[in-house]
Amino acid sequence: MKTRSNEYSYIGLKLLERRLPEMHGMKDLIHSKMHMAKAGIHGEVRVDGVFQKYSFPFEYVVLHDISLESYGKFQIDTVFVTQYYAVILESKNIGGRLRFKQNPLQLERENDEGKVDVFESPEGQMERNICLLDDWLQVRGVRIPIYGVIVLTNAKVLVVESSVNYPTILHQTIPVFLRNITREKMCLEVDEMHELAEKMVASHQSYFPYPMCGRWGIHPNDLLTGVCCEKCEKLGMVKRKNGWNCLRCGYVERLAHEKAIWEWFVLVGESINNRQCRYFLKLESFQSVSRILNSMELMREGSAKRNTLYKWNWDLNR
Repeated sequence: MKTRSNEYSYIGLKLLERRLPEMHGMKDLIHSKMHMAKAGIHGEVRVDGVFQKYSFPFEYVVLHDISLESYGKFQIDTVFVTQYYAVILESKNIGGRLRFKQNPLQLERENDEGKVDVFESPEGQMERNICLLDDWLQVRGVRIPIYGVIVLTNAKVLVVESSVNYPTILHQTIPVFLRNITREKMCLEVDEMHELAEKMVASHQSYFPYPMCGRWGIHPNDLLTGVCCEKCEKLGMVKRKNGWNCLRCGYVERLAHEKAIWEWFVLVGESINNRQCRYFLKLESFQSVSRILNSMELMREGSAKRNTLYKWNWDLNR
C-alpha cells in the first residue's frame, strides 16, 4: 500500500562526498556513511522483493518506509498489518559474524580479517518503534498486538550471538515467519484495517536531512565549487554558447547548471542569491546568472535585483 520514499540521505551523502576535497577531515566519515546508506537501500530492496513474490492466505497490508510522530518521531522499515496483529520488520544489510550484545545494547560485527565494528543495536530501535507505534495507534483508538522481527538481508552473515528479545531471520524466510504467527483474536474488521493503513500513509512524514552541511557540521566554504559533468562525474564544466562543456571527457549538457543549483539546496541552504550562485557555478556575469535563476521554477523573495532570494520548492520537486 506504500512503497519507499526517495533515499534522501544517500543522495545527499553522495553529493557531499563528491564536493569535499580529498584531504578534508570529514571525507572518510562521509564516504563510509554513504556506503552504509547504499547498503541499507539494497537490503530494503531485498525485503521489498519478498513481498512482491509472495502473498498470504489472509487479509493484510504492507507499508514500507513509514515515518510517524507520537511522543517522538520514528521510522519503520516495513510494517505488516493484519486483522489480528501488526509486525515491524527492521532490516539490516550487515555481513560478517554478528553478536547481539546486552548491557549495553549494541551490535558487534567481526569481518574476515578479525576487525570488530560496533553499531546501534536493532533491538533498541525495535523497542522504541514498538512503543511509539503502540502509542500512535492507541491515540486513534486502535489496540492490536505488535510484534517485531530483525531481518538480515546480507547473504554473507553468520549470527554468533542471537538477539535475546526479538526473532532474527534471513529475508528469504519472511513468508514462513509471518504465516506461523498465531492468529487468535480479531482486532480489526477488513475495512478498519485498510482505513488504518490509509491513516498511516496520510500521516507519513518523509525524513528530509537537507541541507547536509548543517547536518554534518561542515562549513559550506569547504565545498568544491563548479558544475559537475554527469558523464564522468568530475567538477569543472565550462559554460559556452552550446552549453556546459566538460574539458575532461568532452560531454556537453545545456542545463547542467540546474543540477548544480539543486546541489546547493541539498548541501548548503534553503535559499540562494545571485552572488552565491555566481560563486558556486564559477561564473562572473550578474546578468547571466540572473537569467539562469529566473529561468528555473524557483520561489522568489525580495524585489530589488541584487537582494532577491531564490528558494527550491521541495513540495513540487522532490
